[in-house]
Amino acid sequence: MAKAEVVHSADAVKVIFRGDKRRPEPTLAVIEFPGGHVEVSRCSDQETYWAHVEVVGAANVVDSRIDYEHGVEGPQVVDMPNGDKVRHIAVRVSNDVPRPDLE
Repeated sequence: MAKAEVVHSADAVKVIFRGDKRRPEPTLAVIEFPGGHVEVSRCSDQETYWAHVEVVGAANVVDSRIDYEHGVEGPQVVDMPNGDKVRHIAVRVSNDVPRPDLE
């Protein structure tokens, strides 16, 4: 059975996907909250992940923004056009820049 590593602290919970093929992990993790959910799913290539944020309806969205990498020309934090109407956003993530804290 695939298991995710879950770490609890006084006021937080963290679900860790390490991408270690020797320790099977779930293909999907979902965090539900009032008004929507956050989902992380491993792609069929077993190397990349989709991270989704979805809300039940645009009426639940107060605001949206995009944070860019430091050093990008122009502002690093940008309000999204029609940010109060965004209902779903997704980013596909690879492990091209490893996280030493997960090794």
